[in-house]
Amino acid sequence: MKMSWYHRMLLSYAPLFFVVISVLIFSFFSILNNSAQKQIAMTDDSIATKVMQAVDANLKASEQMTIKEIFTDEKLKDFYTYAAGDKTLFDYFVISHKLDDFSSMLPFSSSIYMYNEQSGKILSRNGLSDLDQFGDRDFLLAAYQSRTSPPGWTSPRSYREFIHDSSEEQVVSLVKFFPIDGIKQGAVVVNIRVRSLVGFMKDLTRYDAGFIRLLTSNLEPFDRSLTLQSQTTSVQELKRKQIHSDYTGWLYMPGGQRDRKLSFMSQFNDLWIIVGIATIIIGVFWFTYITHRHYKPIQSIAVRINDYTKRKSSELVKHAGVDELKFIELAIDNLLEKTSQYEKLHNDDLLIRRRQVLADWLEGHRIMNETEWKQETARLQLPSQFNRLAVAMMEIDRYSHFISDYSSSDQYLLKFVVSNVLQEVAQNEGIFAWNEWVEPQQMAVLFYLNDRQEQDENTVYDFMKKLQDWILANLEFTVSVGIGPETHTLGHIPQSYAEAKKHLSYKPVFGLGSLIGSRDVHAKTEGRIFPHLQSVRIIVKSFRTDDGQWQTHMTSLFHALKKGRFSQSDINHISNYFMYHLNKELMEMTGEAQELWTTEYKPVLEALVEHSEKLEEWHERLVMLLSELEPRVRAARYARNNHELICQVKVYIETHYVDSDLSLNRISDHFEMNPRYLSKLFKEEFGEKFIDYLLRIRLEEAQRLLLKTDLSVQHIAERVGYVHVISFHRAFKNVVGVPPGDFRKKTEVNSLQ
Repeated sequence: MKMSWYHRMLLSYAPLFFVVISVLIFSFFSILNNSAQKQIAMTDDSIATKVMQAVDANLKASEQMTIKEIFTDEKLKDFYTYAAGDKTLFDYFVISHKLDDFSSMLPFSSSIYMYNEQSGKILSRNGLSDLDQFGDRDFLLAAYQSRTSPPGWTSPRSYREFIHDSSEEQVVSLVKFFPIDGIKQGAVVVNIRVRSLVGFMKDLTRYDAGFIRLLTSNLEPFDRSLTLQSQTTSVQELKRKQIHSDYTGWLYMPGGQRDRKLSFMSQFNDLWIIVGIATIIIGVFWFTYITHRHYKPIQSIAVRINDYTKRKSSELVKHAGVDELKFIELAIDNLLEKTSQYEKLHNDDLLIRRRQVLADWLEGHRIMNETEWKQETARLQLPSQFNRLAVAMMEIDRYSHFISDYSSSDQYLLKFVVSNVLQEVAQNEGIFAWNEWVEPQQMAVLFYLNDRQEQDENTVYDFMKKLQDWILANLEFTVSVGIGPETHTLGHIPQSYAEAKKHLSYKPVFGLGSLIGSRDVHAKTEGRIFPHLQSVRIIVKSFRTDDGQWQTHMTSLFHALKKGRFSQSDINHISNYFMYHLNKELMEMTGEAQELWTTEYKPVLEALVEHSEKLEEWHERLVMLLSELEPRVRAARYARNNHELICQVKVYIETHYVDSDLSLNRISDHFEMNPRYLSKLFKEEFGEKFIDYLLRIRLEEAQRLLLKTDLSVQHIAERVGYVHVISFHRAFKNVVGVPPGDFRKKTEVNSLQ
């Protein structure tokens, strides 16, 4: 008969439960009892020894103080050296007062009296008396007339000072002859009250009933209010439990109330056995209940899987009544198959999230510190350690031809091939590269550089050159690349990305298939046409933002070109650059403006560039075409519902740019908009990212202050919204090309010349 998993588990664990629990219970109490007895005995002996040492130390101190006072104090010595008739009552009063002071100095409550053999007088703190009238006469004479030296501290005895005293008290006494050597002249007796001694021991042990009991050598207790052990306790057992004092000969017996408590607890040995058996019985019921309770989820899972498979598939139904675990195993196999499918979907989603995170970070929409960077890269399954970072921007040349020559699937395949080749080159070079297609025609590449790579553009430059060469040799299109500067911090990556895009924007000047870094741009600045490319960007930006100044800028460019006597080749370079940026700006606008540009005006502008042989003709036709396009683009812009809102955002930035806390999130909160959506609308409306526009406004004002005022660089940085002058210095140099101080000096020198 096959048993279910429930019965098998119950019968398998029950014997183990009984054996283990039983052994643990009896072993535990056996070891605990033995250990407790040893520990208690050691503790008792230790306490008794400490008490004995304390009592002996105080008694020794009392003895030493007595000897010292008797033989060093002249007033006390005078009591023995003169006959009875030589002293007055005042002399005895002084000696008695001295005895009183000395008695108060002793550790225990005590009384002292002195005996003069010649006069037969006894002097105590209470006065002078004759030997015949003294209450402690028998003890004194017995000790004084003994042939041997006094034995030290006596056992407890009864003491009364005067014969007519009706009450006696228990004391221990110390007798010292005067002098110690030679013919005896008298004695001094120190009596310590037993109740003071017992009270001292109680204070030490902090037990009112007395944990340590003090006995004489004859096993007589000092405190007669306490009894010894039960009558059945043997004398040998009592002596074995005692601590003997070599100084006094007294015995210290530990036990007392704690022994009674332990004896009381030992009566419950049988009870502990009953408790152990009861625990086992309760454990059986508990184990059965828990097993039954834990089995319910498995049973429930099996039932639910069975019900599901009856509806969906017959593959698992035949195993449902045989073995629950086998049934669940088959179900888990199916679950794993489904999980692999979902994992594939997760990986696809991971690629999308990587692309979005990189795009937001590079565009400056998201700022990450070291902690956030490590958390985000862990979620994206990317490395986080780096020494330096650099960004490169790659763009497919003649993208309009690319999309017309290849289908959508072929375009995706070619981009996939380029990405894989890039990763292979990175693996061969020992560099990690995070690449994503941020635009249909543009791919951003973030390089993780270590100490082995050179700290300049050569590493990234050579890397992208190898990629370009492979594409040129194996594919039917070319790519151009812009390279940004290296940085050691995460916060400067957006600037490196902006520099890479800026370098890529010079592609019309450098030509198709170009590889453009900062060194290439600096070399071109010494040429004839390069200084005028900035004017082209200003014209296009002015046209895009509809500020009404593009015609003025266009006229200035025309006069500059005419004065410079440029060749037709130079004009063609400038025209291509103008065409490139105008196309880029208009393609970032709304769908209506894009369609208007691509279908009607872009072909006309391309023909104009090719057929204009005179500079005047080129200028006239270009102004005419843009003047015709301007109102139509303006109409498309104003047709949007959010045009006025984005204009308000722009005005808000121009008004509050001096605030160092101004950010995209703060403006989004002010206008109650999503930050990402607001950034997208701002870029579509003005062709410039929020962070770039804010940076430009601040740096334009900084340049004006540098030229028009004598304010320090730090003061100017604060005036344009920078808390730290280092950040201002770095941003100014990245955009303008020179530090603020050099910019001011260079401008002053030019004005003097």
